[in-house]
Amino acid sequence: MQSVSVKQVPTYSPQLLDEAIAAHFDALDVASDLTPESRVLIKPNLLAGRAPDLAVTTHPEVLLAVVRWLSARGITKITLADSPGGVYTPASLRKTYTACGLDVLDDFLTLNEDITASNKDGFSIITPVLEADYIINCCKLKTHGLTVMTAGVKNLFGCVPGLKKPEIHCMKPTIGSFCNLLVDLAEVVRPQVTLLDAIDCMEGNGPGGGSVRHMGYTLASRSPYALDEQATLLMGLQMQMIPILRIAKERKLLSGTTQLLGDTLRPANPPFTLPDAVLGTESIFTPKGIFHIVFGRKKAFPRVLTRRCVGCGLCAESCPKHIIKIVNKKAVISKKNCISCFCCQEMCPAHAIEAK
Repeated sequence: MQSVSVKQVPTYSPQLLDEAIAAHFDALDVASDLTPESRVLIKPNLLAGRAPDLAVTTHPEVLLAVVRWLSARGITKITLADSPGGVYTPASLRKTYTACGLDVLDDFLTLNEDITASNKDGFSIITPVLEADYIINCCKLKTHGLTVMTAGVKNLFGCVPGLKKPEIHCMKPTIGSFCNLLVDLAEVVRPQVTLLDAIDCMEGNGPGGGSVRHMGYTLASRSPYALDEQATLLMGLQMQMIPILRIAKERKLLSGTTQLLGDTLRPANPPFTLPDAVLGTESIFTPKGIFHIVFGRKKAFPRVLTRRCVGCGLCAESCPKHIIKIVNKKAVISKKNCISCFCCQEMCPAHAIEAK
């Protein structure tokens, strides 16, 4: 039986987080896996350089609590590593760490600046992941324009270096093929523990442009699939809405009853608002809305809100099909060849891209 540990944590208080991490790791018997010589990798969600209070990335206080727990057991070889969206260089990593408030971790672990990668079972994987004895997958609960939600499994996409990620979007342009690949990747990386920051979450146009939704929980599990299942329920969503979970169930990676340990999990009421790319923005009372209810929704495409666009070029940099250009300091997206991956919307710091 797969187990998920649940703790209510109303704020990012260091004391409350220390208590929560201790309860999670005791429930999962994590200490029995480790020795003082263990090389531990902490894999956060560092989608982009955004302040912690925006709920785009794993909160630094959660990561600090994990480090304190490890340090108390004599573990000193601790590395934090992720490949954010965009280019993967030491300079871009340092900039992301600072923007995400992770400089406070510098005295307690190694903030990775090694940008090398190697192939493993068909994937290009960043070196710190391959060198670790033990991986703690520290994800953030958010909605997602392509995969509907992102938590444990989707967070592991950050183990693929830099602009290799857009290449994968090109090779796997449909939702089904991309989510199958994410499950394949999770089976290659195989984190020993997945820990979810669901204290402040994101709803709406996640994973980068939505609104903060406070839930006040942390979850932990040996299984990223079981954790994602409970995270989906926490959002007030149905499991069949999440393609990653449907695939995991088909592959028997998620089966049977999940045992909940610790606190009671209370689903969001109302449920999380989903991205425009999933729902569309028109009213159900318009002719187009009625058409979609009766006949199903057509493919959604990104559209630039020119009044918001600042011409930074991050959308063009992240586009796997290279169909975005900056013209007169504004992004222009060609609908031709667009695969609707919404990487552009993910990376836009000005929230200037919507789905239509």
